[in-house]
Amino acid sequence: MSRSPEHPPYSTLEVSQRDPEAFQKEVVQYPDHSIPQAVPLEEAAAGVTHSYYSPESAKEVVNPPPNVYGTYKDPNYAGGAAAYQSAAAYHNAAGYPNGVAYSDGSLYPNSAYPPSSTSPQDSYAYGSSPVNATDNGSQYPHTGEKAAPAATICGLKRKTFFIILAVAIVAVIALAGGLAGGLASKHKGGSESADTDSSGTTSNGDPKDPAPTNTTSEKLILDNSKITASNWTDGNGVVHRTVFFQDAYNAIIARRWDSNGKSWKTNNLTELMAATTTPLRPQAGTPLASASMDHNPTYETHVWFTDPDNIIRSMASFDALNRPDSWDNDTLDGAILETWPGGQLAAMWQRTWGADGNGTWVVAYQRPEGAIKTANSSTWATATVAVERANVAANSSLAIIPQLRGPWLDRLELVSERVASDGTGVMSTTSYNDTWNGANDRVTELQNDIPLPAATQQFAATKWDSWNQALYIALLQGGRIQGNHWDGKQMSAISSFKFNSGPETNFTAIAMTPDAMFYAVSNNEILEYSLDTSDPSNFNYVGTVFP
Repeated sequence: MSRSPEHPPYSTLEVSQRDPEAFQKEVVQYPDHSIPQAVPLEEAAAGVTHSYYSPESAKEVVNPPPNVYGTYKDPNYAGGAAAYQSAAAYHNAAGYPNGVAYSDGSLYPNSAYPPSSTSPQDSYAYGSSPVNATDNGSQYPHTGEKAAPAATICGLKRKTFFIILAVAIVAVIALAGGLAGGLASKHKGGSESADTDSSGTTSNGDPKDPAPTNTTSEKLILDNSKITASNWTDGNGVVHRTVFFQDAYNAIIARRWDSNGKSWKTNNLTELMAATTTPLRPQAGTPLASASMDHNPTYETHVWFTDPDNIIRSMASFDALNRPDSWDNDTLDGAILETWPGGQLAAMWQRTWGADGNGTWVVAYQRPEGAIKTANSSTWATATVAVERANVAANSSLAIIPQLRGPWLDRLELVSERVASDGTGVMSTTSYNDTWNGANDRVTELQNDIPLPAATQQFAATKWDSWNQALYIALLQGGRIQGNHWDGKQMSAISSFKFNSGPETNFTAIAMTPDAMFYAVSNNEILEYSLDTSDPSNFNYVGTVFP
């Protein structure tokens, strides 16, 4: 067991001494396994109607399981975020074909992986097909005869010379026309976009342009991609946003925006790590969670996902203000955090209780035995049970959001789903109050009679009015969204929402930032909306994040 540092970071999340992932001997009493739970997707197909969690056996772990990724040590990172050196970001890995061109003029490779025979990528993207050696298009002279010398121009046959000349003239004309069109397109796509409001005008009073429509037939986003988003504000009041998703080739993509530049920029995190000793191996359709810290002078953004073994992995921009293009592997101190197959993730940055510390990163996930746990950066390897397995549905969607404790923003709320006695789902929120002990007495039911968890079902939450008002929403099957609004005094249900002024929607994944911005995957695009805080059943279209 590694020794703890002399002055470990303080966290308001307690450390469980009975955690199955802790490196210690534990003895557990088997619970009542007669409690029915939601049937996992893979079992439902076989006709199973109920699922029963198996007991978690007592065990003694002498040494922790090996980290299959290894412990990544960045030579430029010493002594924490404040001492992070100004090293260059990882270079782009060589050997990738050019990918999609974005409105900011940037490019990123389609994938860190070679295309398969079924890949939508051009099968000749890595080189043209060799020409058949017997098909040279010429007429061989008869045997024993010698062809008469033909007249040439610049060493070429006259016919060949004039054909090449004609092709060159046509190419020059086409290039000139394409350049002019490209410059016009770049000017239009890269222009600064203004925030919109519900009046149909931009924030500077100009009429709002009609919502653009993605007309490309190329698949750009993974069919089952999830989405996550976070925001932070720097010392100069500039707002920064980052949206994460998976492209059609399974790569994790980060799209960044700030209120100064007002344009979206791209980082392909999978490609950035492809040439390193810790390449990313995200699941296709991996759950995604992200959070940002804005504790001047430290600004960071982290994203969490799962690998094919259902182990939580993380990437981080440890200097998001000065080096936003630099992303590194966050090893989670070598912790092995295993999730329920197909389970969701939720994350946030928790401020330190009444002090000036950097706070802690918190990740919520569902363990294979069914309980929902929270792991935090003060002791990643020792997670804490937040919701007992008897009170949570298998494959539950998750959301997590900060909560006030008097003047301090150092509490949190966890949104999850349980199974009611009639077999339907119940969306509820559980409050953390210095401890998860007694959390069953701090549960608020939000939505009753909702479907049991499904691959496309997701929760999201946001707050405003100095963290006094909250909105909790659920994306249900068929793209339907419903939720609840807390106005600071009472909770009210919202059965439907309006998404104003944007393109036609078909939401397959959703996310919200803590500052009331909404993001969704819809029709091969990622759309951005702002919440109308005067009427939380309304969202106003802002623009397209991707492509």
